[in-house]
Amino acid sequence: MENDTANNEARTEIIAKVAFVLRQERATATYIESAVGKAGIDRELIIAVFGSMHGLILEMISELTDVLVRPLHRSQIHQTLRDVLIEFGGCVVDTHSTSHLVALYRIALTEATRHSGIGRKFFERGPGRLTTCLAQYLERISAEFNRCQIDNSMRLADAFLSLLGDNLELFNERASAGKGCVQNQDDAVIEAVDLFCRGILAEAQ
Repeated sequence: MENDTANNEARTEIIAKVAFVLRQERATATYIESAVGKAGIDRELIIAVFGSMHGLILEMISELTDVLVRPLHRSQIHQTLRDVLIEFGGCVVDTHSTSHLVALYRIALTEATRHSGIGRKFFERGPGRLTTCLAQYLERISAEFNRCQIDNSMRLADAFLSLLGDNLELFNERASAGKGCVQNQDDAVIEAVDLFCRGILAEAQ
C-alpha cells in the first residue's frame, strides 16, 4: 500500500512538472525527452514510474481526456442536450487554449514519425476516445430519454467536434482581424452547439 501511494504521488508530481514545461512551450514542443529534462526529472525515474517515455505521453493524454469527457459522464436527466454540449464544448475549448494538450499533440505527431505504434495508441486514448465518449452520450440520451433521434452517433460526434473546431478557428481569425462578431470563446461554443442541435432536429423531422 505504501509503495502504491508513493508511486501515485510520483506520477502526479512528474505529470505536473512536465505539464508546466509543455504549457510554456506549447508552440515549440517537439520531443518529450526535452520537456522531461527541462522539468529536472531523471530518465530513470520516468522508466520506473511509466515504463517508458511513451508511457508518460499516453498517461498524460489519458488524464487530459478524462477531464474533457467529464461533462458527458456527469450529465443529469434535467439537462438538455444543448446544456451538456455547451459545457462539454467549453471544456474542450478551454483545455486546448490553456493546457498542455496542444504540446502533447505536437510531440505525439513527432513521435509517430520516429516510432511505430505510438500514434495509434495516442489516438485511441486522446481524440479517438473523445469522439467515442461523445457518441456514447448521444446514444444514451436518445435511447433513455428520447430527446432526439440519433441514427449514427459516431458520425454526429465527429461532426460536432469538427464544427466546434471550425467555429473556434473562425472566432480566432475574427479576433485577430479586430472583427469581433462573437465576443468570446464561450459565444463561439454556443454558436457551434446551436448549429449542431438545429441540424439534429432537421434530420429527425
